[in-house]
Amino acid sequence: MTATKAEAVTASLSRVQDPYEVPSRRDAVVRTLTAFLGGPTGRHAVVGARGLAGVAAALAVVGSAFLALGVWQKGYCLAQGWSNPDQFWRMCYSDVPVLHVTSGLSERALPYFDASPSDQPPLSGVALWVISLISPEAGTHLVAQRWVFGLWAVAATLLLAAAVVAAVALRHRHPWQAAHLAASPVLVALALVSTDLLGVAMTLWALWAWRTGRLGTAGALFGLAALVRPYPLVFLAAVVLVSLRRGRPLERLLGSAAVAVGVVFVPMLLVEEGVLQPFRAWWATAPGYGGLSLVPHLLGQPLSARTATGIALAGWAAALALGAALTYRSHRTPGVIRVAAPMLLVVVLTAKSVPVQTGLWLLPVLALSAVPWRDHLLWAAAELAHFVTVWLHIGFGSDPGKGLPGDTYALFVLLRMAGWAWVVWQVSTLVPARDPAPADGPGYGTTSSLPVVEPEPRSA
Repeated sequence: MTATKAEAVTASLSRVQDPYEVPSRRDAVVRTLTAFLGGPTGRHAVVGARGLAGVAAALAVVGSAFLALGVWQKGYCLAQGWSNPDQFWRMCYSDVPVLHVTSGLSERALPYFDASPSDQPPLSGVALWVISLISPEAGTHLVAQRWVFGLWAVAATLLLAAAVVAAVALRHRHPWQAAHLAASPVLVALALVSTDLLGVAMTLWALWAWRTGRLGTAGALFGLAALVRPYPLVFLAAVVLVSLRRGRPLERLLGSAAVAVGVVFVPMLLVEEGVLQPFRAWWATAPGYGGLSLVPHLLGQPLSARTATGIALAGWAAALALGAALTYRSHRTPGVIRVAAPMLLVVVLTAKSVPVQTGLWLLPVLALSAVPWRDHLLWAAAELAHFVTVWLHIGFGSDPGKGLPGDTYALFVLLRMAGWAWVVWQVSTLVPARDPAPADGPGYGTTSSLPVVEPEPRSA
């Protein structure tokens, strides 16, 4: 055998022995970005020597670095305080310290017990309350605000690490895809604006629990995550549709979700009716920042609150119908992410408002699909452009000379939604050449062209 043939055989064997894919060998963006680290992984490099734990640990460290940059991005408010209008001009607004001042959290009470109840979802309010309890400083002064923000930054780092571990476990043959969660540029701007990372982590662990047959745990986590934001209901609906297509029982899944919601929500409701404020506020308020329903208002033709509410509810119905069509019209059972991604897009496009932190809910979709980094970065650019312009538009009310007028902000809302539509389209229509690896898990063979396919959960 010639030397050339021997090298070819050795390289081929090396690639076969790799336990999972190497991003720098298949993603042009990653290959380019690795230049300062010595270039892409070589053909003879040993890949996966430390197993999935090593990948998860590395990505958790990367995620903590991005959240550290997020703290730095909020640095002006940390130094000077979260006050109007500076927190908008400096783009360092965060729900955590602001709600600590404007609700009962400064007195270490749940935010629904104040004279002006918070419109935060129930579990978000509980999370902020716990942060206020463990903070060594109470009150509304800047030191107390710094403490609660710092404590939430630590909690967010741990939650992101937990979410990364779940994503790696779900994509065990493509674990580096979880970098779309840990190393997304949007983390710097969005991760510390709210408590949404709590719901993101719960949703990913719920998907892992469902995939491994822990239906009671999966349902409970989905239910709790839905008390942070409603978007986990999209993933739960996708799981239900896929389970129905497979003929799997749903009693434990849905029953445990209902019990989890009841355990948190009912006691709070019995003690204080203010816990209903988030739902009342959503129902009665006009379209808010980020949503397509706001665009007519920005152009001088506002929609009524009733009309916007109807559109949002119709969006949820349309998302369910689309998910059912995708599930039952496929020749073979699609993966949950393949169903959930278009559903999530429909919900977002028809929502009354799409706050800046909503972008965090697309990261699990990217981490559990085969979308390349090029498409991720295109979406992230649109997301960050909206992040900048929404604060400038809010500031327009206090200083029109510095702020962004409504018609210009409308363009960035449309650009953001176009970014969502683009990346979800890529998730939904990836050709096999972009993800040539065998489908994960048993029972599906090795020829699936779906971006991600979960194995059937084991019987409960």
